[in-house]
Amino acid sequence: MDNIIKLPAAIEAATTEERPLTLAERIRRDYQLRLQSRRNAAETVQQDAAQPVEKKPAERVNKFGVKVGDLFTASWGYDQTNVDFFQVVALVGETSVRVREVNPPVLNESATGPMAADYTYQTRGLPILPPQSYSVFIKDQEKGDLKRLKSYAADGKSNPQFRLDTFANAYLCDGNTTTVYESWYA
Repeated sequence: MDNIIKLPAAIEAATTEERPLTLAERIRRDYQLRLQSRRNAAETVQQDAAQPVEKKPAERVNKFGVKVGDLFTASWGYDQTNVDFFQVVALVGETSVRVREVNPPVLNESATGPMAADYTYQTRGLPILPPQSYSVFIKDQEKGDLKRLKSYAADGKSNPQFRLDTFANAYLCDGNTTTVYESWYA
């Protein structure tokens, strides 16, 4: 994961006022920013893990069993698969949460094709992660956006989720790790 793909000088220069970026250049730039953000998140988690842990009071959970620090994941896209993670930063009543988009640490990356891979992320036991610098779905990355949780399960409580947009819902990550398929085009 140490090999960072460098953008050609022509693309770097294009980020100035010379000319607008083409779609391929924007996608490549966004992909590079996302990879760098993931690496930074992994380093932050490792640094936080080295710090001594102080005793915390009992955690508050809402009606769905969701607590501060829980991660939700959303998979969306047409002709490519985008995966985003959202961390609960505050509980609001019994059915709402404040979330912001984050990058949990990548534990494993396994290429499944020329422009596709399975990524395994750590999803439990994480501190509150720093917000991602840019989010498609969250307007206020500092405080987090308010989202209403829903459950379509028979018991009305399991499998909580929230709507991001008409084409994407976010679902609670269950387990210590989550493996997802991602694809991209350059």
